[in-house]
Amino acid sequence: FLSSPVIAGGLLYIGSGDRNVYALDAASGALKWKFATGNVVHASPAVADGVVYIGSWDRHLYALDAATGALKWKFETGDDTQIYNQIGIASSAAVADGTVYFGCRDGHFYAVEAATGKMRWKHDNHMGWTIASPAVANGKVYFPTSDGTRFHALEAATGKVAFSLVNKAISFSSPAIA
Repeated sequence: FLSSPVIAGGLLYIGSGDRNVYALDAASGALKWKFATGNVVHASPAVADGVVYIGSWDRHLYALDAATGALKWKFETGDDTQIYNQIGIASSAAVADGTVYFGCRDGHFYAVEAATGKMRWKHDNHMGWTIASPAVANGKVYFPTSDGTRFHALEAATGKVAFSLVNKAISFSSPAIA
């Protein structure tokens, strides 16, 4: 297992290097369901309103029914047909106000509708990967880029830049707001 587990509703959800997302009984460890993706799953799941949101290195963000593992929808991110290195989702998602926010190695940060997977907006990080998990508060979404050495705050509703700072170091750390 490569992702951090998340516990919700008595189940433990976790992604794996064997290309699967697992739901285990949190008390006994018994397998409740597993869902196969097209590549390894390094991202940690986000669970909201009975749905598990999790990204895979196959370039898709998946929305899975938390109780059964059934696919509700999947969203495809960008592809890299030049150097084959700018793909995959390592960023764990954040869910707020009906929107799922996550970054990708394709150089973009995305906001998609939680109910449908339809893209609301995407932000161009100018090839900077987002592999850290975003934080959402007060109408803004915050995240660093790992190789773009920037820290962004975007308007959560529109993706418009609220501020962007050079962080002077490669940032893999996820922000927290208190």
